[in-house]
This record gives sequence, structure tokens and C-alpha cells, in this order.
Amino acid sequence: MYWENTHIAGLGVDLPRPHSTAQAVTDGRYDAVEHEANGIESVLVGDDPAPVMAARAGAAALAASGRPADECALVLHASLWFQGVDMFPAASYVARHAVGDRVPAFEVLQQCNGGMGALELAATQLSTRTTPTTALITTGDRFAAPGIDRWRSEDGILYGDGATALLLSNDRGFARLLSTATATDNSLEQVVRGPDWHDAPGSRPVAISERIAAFPGGMRAVRAAAGRLGATVRESVDQALVDGKTDISEIAHAVVPASGRAKLQWQLHQLIGVPEDRTSWAFGRTAGHIGAGDQFAGLHHALATGVVGVGDKVLLVGGGAGFTATCAVVEVVGTPAL
Repeated sequence: MYWENTHIAGLGVDLPRPHSTAQAVTDGRYDAVEHEANGIESVLVGDDPAPVMAARAGAAALAASGRPADECALVLHASLWFQGVDMFPAASYVARHAVGDRVPAFEVLQQCNGGMGALELAATQLSTRTTPTTALITTGDRFAAPGIDRWRSEDGILYGDGATALLLSNDRGFARLLSTATATDNSLEQVVRGPDWHDAPGSRPVAISERIAAFPGGMRAVRAAAGRLGATVRESVDQALVDGKTDISEIAHAVVPASGRAKLQWQLHQLIGVPEDRTSWAFGRTAGHIGAGDQFAGLHHALATGVVGVGDKVLLVGGGAGFTATCAVVEVVGTPAL
């Protein structure tokens, strides 16, 4: 989808302190072989509930934009993991504390693609408005024991806590959202489902790697599924570039899901086609996988550190179990307040 008049007006993050992966190995929490293979230096570890962090990130994005809260017509909150209370409307909490009590708020549960999926949904909503309007997209996760073990739940992935926010506008901002594209292969939902259904959350931490290992057909089927997953991401990337009237050679920086080095190399060489030094790897290896927020956090970091600036085009690459991939092309046209 090509977007005629859709802009990023503000970005915000709420990121806790980093925790050394080397120390986690020393403490016996993280496998030494995985540490060596992944190349991840640290992950973010926080104490606050995810919606609290997300509300702070949302308020920061609004403040950075300079836009009034009463222009905000929609809040979309995405997450990967437990939001602190069972059967609790986390999006309503975020909206209340970030923009006010009367803004409609909805949760987008699309696994790690939630933030990017919400970006496309928000752009669609804004395209119907004729007056200056904004939409706030937030993400937030805290991967706390005993429900999940950030160090061991999934091979090649370390989960980092934190929240992000992006304020989208239909009239002005520091960056233009040129395009978004979503591709899906729902046959891949079974990859992370595992063999059993449950009546309630289990008494042991989530074990994604065990579920993948139980995929029907064994490793040959897993490899075939990985090929279909890659094709889905590639379809999303290619369509976003075409719709954004942009060649991959024009992309100054690509923000990719945070993972260990082995998965990163697969993403770059087979799916995206950009060198490592033009990606968010340097940031991701210090933060870990921030649930649905890797893309907004990576864009914020690239802008804050001067990795990208006015005139640059950025590719945001998303993907989440299911499998759904949403990618976007963004053009920086001004200097943001961060």
C-alpha cells in the first residue's frame, strides 16, 4: 500500500537497563554455546509492568511530536507476552495515561509483528480522516519468570523488556510513511503451537524451541516451513519497496527483528539483501528482542545516534509467528525531537 499523506510525528521509548549476557552465562542462566553463537552482548531487564512502560513511551512520543492529545483518535497497543494482570484491557490503560480517557483503544495480538501490523492498521484508519488527526501505536513487554525464561525459551532469541511508541499523523511529521505491505501464510501457525492444547497457562516456562522440535514431519518439515516463512517475509519486503517506489539500493538503513547472529545472517542474505552495517544489529545485540517493539525502538535508536538523517530512507522489517510479515518504507524529511 502506498500512503499519500501519512507521517511519523513522534517516537518514544521506555527501555530499562541492559543486563550482560556474559554475566548470565557465569550465573548459569544462559548457555555458553548459545552465547558464543548468538553474539548478543546484553538484554534489557526491567521491573515495571509492560503497560506502565508503554504508557510512558506513548506520552514521550506525544510530547516529542508537539501535537495536542485531543487530535489523537486511536490507540493501538501490541504485545507478545503477559501484560501484568489476567483478562485486563492493557490498551485502555495505555490510552488513559498517554493521551486521555476518551480515545478508543484496542490491542493488536500479532505476536512479534504486532507493532508493524498496528502501523498499517493505523495508517488505514487515518486515511479516512479529513481533519488533522493522529493515532498512537505502542508496544510493551516484560518477560518475567516463572512464565517465561528470557535466556532459554527459544534458541537464537533472547527476550528484552521495554516499550516503544510511534505517533502517526495524516498531515505532517518528521518522516513520511511511504508504504506498508503485509504477507501471510497461516499454515505456519502450527510451527510454534506445539502438539497439545491446554485449559490454562502451564506451570513451566514457555518453551518455543520444544514446540518447534515437535512439529509434524521432523526437521525436514521444519526446514520446509522455514522456506515458506522466508518467502513470506521476502514477499512483504518486495511489495513494500515496490509500493514505496524505492529500490533496495536506496535504503540507507534496515531495522530488522533482533535475534542471534545465525538468524540475522539468514535474514540479511536470503530475505532482505542489505549488508550488516546498514542494519539495526548493533542496537539489537545490546537490547535483545523487545517483543513487538524491535522496529520502533530500532528506528528511534538510528535517529537518536545519527545513523540516519534527513533524506534517508529506512526499511522496517517485521514478522511474527502465525506467520505474518509487515514491512514499511519510511523517508526522513526532518529532524525529530527525541
